[in-house]
Amino acid sequence: MGLKNLFRIVVVALVTSTLGLPAKAQRHSNRGEHVAGRFDYYQLVLSWSPTHCEDNSRGRNDTQCGRNRSRPFALVLHGLWPQYEIGYPESCRTRSKPFVPNNVINGMMDIMPSRGLIIHEYRKHGTCSGYNASDYFKASRILFNKVKIPKRYQTPTRAFLLRPEDLVRDFEEANPKIGAGMIQIVCKRGNKNQLKEVRVCFDKKGKFRRCSGRSTRHQCARKNMYIPPVRISG
Repeated sequence: MGLKNLFRIVVVALVTSTLGLPAKAQRHSNRGEHVAGRFDYYQLVLSWSPTHCEDNSRGRNDTQCGRNRSRPFALVLHGLWPQYEIGYPESCRTRSKPFVPNNVINGMMDIMPSRGLIIHEYRKHGTCSGYNASDYFKASRILFNKVKIPKRYQTPTRAFLLRPEDLVRDFEEANPKIGAGMIQIVCKRGNKNQLKEVRVCFDKKGKFRRCSGRSTRHQCARKNMYIPPVRISG
C-alpha cells in the first residue's frame, strides 16, 4: 500500500472519531490521558548505530552490534514518534494487547536491526499513531525511504568531525523538499559532542514539515560534532 493511500485510510478514521471533541482536547491530552491517533505530526528518528553500539553491544550475536550482524550499520531507523506541538503522547491504550507479529518484526530487521527495539517502539510510540503494528511499520518504512541519506553518512569507515549545521545542510541538499527547521540533530551527552540521532519531521499526510520544540542548536554543541565510523568487525 502506498504512503498516500495508507495515510488517507487512517486520517479519515481519526478525523471522524475526533469531530465531537474541542480542539484543545484533540491536540493536548493531559499526561496519562493520551489517545491513539490524536497528535500533530511525526518525528522519524534515525539512530547513528556506531554511537549506540559503543555502549549497548550485547555480544557476538547482537543483531545490530555483534559480529554476526548482517552488515555494518550507519543510520538506522530508531522509531516513528507521534508528536504534539509541545510534548508527545506515549503508551496509548489500544483495544487489544499491543502485539507485534514475528513476520512484522522480521520484515523490519534490515532497517531497524533489533527485535527488542521494534517491540518497544510499537508499545511506546506506535500505539499512539492509530495504526495496528503492521500498518505502523509500513508507514515507518515509507517515511524512512523518503529520506535520502547523503553518501558520506552511508558507510563511513573512518571517524570524522563536522558542525551540526553542516550535517543539516548535507541532508537538505540531498532532499530538496526538506526545508529550514525540518531536521533536528541530537548528540550523545559528554565531552565528545558525538552524533546520536537525526530526526526528520513529517505532517500526518507524510509530507516534510517543520519540527516543534527545541532547535538544533540546543540538541548539540555548536562546536565540531564527532561521528564515529561503522563497525566493520566485532
